[in-house]
Amino acid sequence: MKERNSVSPSLRYFFKQLERRSGTLKREEERRQLAVKEVPFEEVEIFFRRIMTQNIFIHTVGLSGRPESTILSKAVFSMDKVVRIYYSTSFDERDSGFVRIKPHNDLQLIIVERVHGYNAKPEILYQAYDECHVIRFIIQWLVRRVDWSKTHLRNLDLYKLYQDQEKQVLEAKIAEQESIKLEEQMASAMKKLKGRVRT
Repeated sequence: MKERNSVSPSLRYFFKQLERRSGTLKREEERRQLAVKEVPFEEVEIFFRRIMTQNIFIHTVGLSGRPESTILSKAVFSMDKVVRIYYSTSFDERDSGFVRIKPHNDLQLIIVERVHGYNAKPEILYQAYDECHVIRFIIQWLVRRVDWSKTHLRNLDLYKLYQDQEKQVLEAKIAEQESIKLEEQMASAMKKLKGRVRT
């Protein structure tokens, strides 16, 4: 009788087959991961992280089911490459809803979908390959819901930063135009001077 702890030829054959199959599956998974690139989503997350710090209010439906104004930092949740914007937070789960933005690596798209109600099936609002297009769509969605009675541009730190940068760009353009104008005047003066010297 053979020893219980020894590996018989049949077990050796079995494990060789397992190794071969495991290696094949591993190589297929590596090929699949190389073929499917991770959809870029960083700009979307950065955009929401930045605007959440501002005093921007949006119209939502509150817990009592009545319209209310909610600061964006309480309406937006971003975690693990998924951004949710809650537009309704009713006690009645059938009336709760949010817009979800997430990358879909298999489709190579960023999907914006609306989820409303209890165990709701997501409704696709928008999808695009490019983060910029998704951000543009979301900006339009948000601007329509801004509560302008509580949101004032003068109170937004990022807006002040935006204005400063725009002012710097304008000043740089004016300085460049003045420099070009001065160079043209100098060239014209030199041309006239050369003409006088020859005569």
